[in-house]
Amino acid sequence: MSARRGLEARLRGWGWGGFAVLAGAYAAALVVLLLLWENQTRAIDQELDAYTTTESVVLSRLLIYDLASDPRLWETHRLELLLREAPPAAPGRGSDEELIAFVRSNLDWPDTEIWKRSESQFKGVKLSDISAARRGAYEDMLEERLTGIRDDLWARVTFSDNLRGVVLKSDGGAEISVGQDIPPDLLRGPAQATRQLPNDRLLVTLPLTVQANRWGTAYLLVDRSIVVRLRESLMGTLSKGLWALLVLLVLMTGAWTAWWSVLLRRVRREVVAPIVDLAHRMEERSGSDESGNGETSEPEWLSTAFDRLMDRLVRQQEQLLAAQKLGLMERVGAGLSHEINNALNPARLRLDELAMEGRAPGKEDILALREYLGHAQQVLKDLTFAVKRPSGPLRMLRPHEWLAVARRLSDPALQGLAGVDWRAGDEEPEVYGEPQWLVQVAVNLLLNARDAASVSPGGGHVRVGLDESSEGTVLLTISDDGPGVDPQVAEHLFEPYVTSKPKGSGLGLFVVDQLVRRMGGSVDLRRGTTGGTVAEVRLKGKMPSEVDDGGR
Repeated sequence: MSARRGLEARLRGWGWGGFAVLAGAYAAALVVLLLLWENQTRAIDQELDAYTTTESVVLSRLLIYDLASDPRLWETHRLELLLREAPPAAPGRGSDEELIAFVRSNLDWPDTEIWKRSESQFKGVKLSDISAARRGAYEDMLEERLTGIRDDLWARVTFSDNLRGVVLKSDGGAEISVGQDIPPDLLRGPAQATRQLPNDRLLVTLPLTVQANRWGTAYLLVDRSIVVRLRESLMGTLSKGLWALLVLLVLMTGAWTAWWSVLLRRVRREVVAPIVDLAHRMEERSGSDESGNGETSEPEWLSTAFDRLMDRLVRQQEQLLAAQKLGLMERVGAGLSHEINNALNPARLRLDELAMEGRAPGKEDILALREYLGHAQQVLKDLTFAVKRPSGPLRMLRPHEWLAVARRLSDPALQGLAGVDWRAGDEEPEVYGEPQWLVQVAVNLLLNARDAASVSPGGGHVRVGLDESSEGTVLLTISDDGPGVDPQVAEHLFEPYVTSKPKGSGLGLFVVDQLVRRMGGSVDLRRGTTGGTVAEVRLKGKMPSEVDDGGR
């Protein structure tokens, strides 16, 4: 138990240290956050104040620009100038509405011409009456223009979110006032100014010109309460966010403490205890009776026990490797014996045939025996370099250059079968490969088929076919009517030292697969539709350059 407290005590110390660091970081972050909060609040107030002032001025300028381009304002300015130049009204019939209407319809004529034409309609009218009626027409027209501008400003004030009142004062004395009243004492002062008013309002004073001529002054009352409410809402949201952050920090601190307590309990149960138990078992496995003490932590104890166990495993591994080397030598010897026996068996049968016939060997027999021995020598080379060997020269080959050779080599071994069916010509189809490799592949598969078919009643049959597929490849098929291959063994038959024969070495099909792969082909072993085993070797039917050119 004293050793078990080492890791747990250190974790607890690290936990409290982390808690102190976290609390200090939280406190520092809180102080920085409060300082930033104060600065940001002040900056937001200043920015919003500047923004609302700028927006108010921009809104006022847009309205002034619209009014300056309004033809009614220009006509108002022109009528004011005409009234300023017109003589004052004299007593008489100048206020007669009918006369004013007549003069208004003929304003382009001089007063004398209007007086002459009005004598037939207005008896006793004087030239001074015509001048007074002209002034009345100007005044009526001016009032109409001012009324139209006033109605337009009413619509703007009514549908605006910020504009609350407008006062236009011309230098000629005309005045238009709409919306909320602006105190008269404020309708004085600089022509370009902004003044803060109570209730979050702003008075903007701007000059009003018409076609580069000064007309008068515009006073616009802008309500900033919407932006102020937005600022208050923003400040409220930020305040709530600050409080939420404070609560979150408190919750995180509490969660950290609770999590660390749970973690310590789980570490004690799931880490410390298993480490101690594992160290005990390692000590038992390594044959040592030492155990941790109060001065040794669990990881150090486990590391020491692991080192002892690894030392023992290394010694056992060395012993196992020595035993495996002996077994491997036995298996390689058996494989070499199998392959050499397959290669030399035809030679032995040929010699037995000569002995039974009691005749001296002729030239044909000597050449055949030489061919058998050469094949055995090549088999020995192939087995030596089964895993790694340089590629031989590959070329296009006709069946008589390799399949016929394999037939001659395997014919003596196939004599005991009931029948061998060869379905292959001497010239077609051509395959891309190395002659000796193809001969060894065919001989290995033929001997395997013979072994499988020989156990069938009546001696068994072997069928050999060489056909060109629609994909441009050549398919060598060797099948038998034997009992077939166990499905559990069939998946691993191309691996070294895997065989279904009682006395097989497991290297024959491995060598076949390696040689076929080096020639760019593939080999497959499956169960026939009517039983037995079918070996299919798929080989290239064209040179690689021809295959590439054809694919382009």
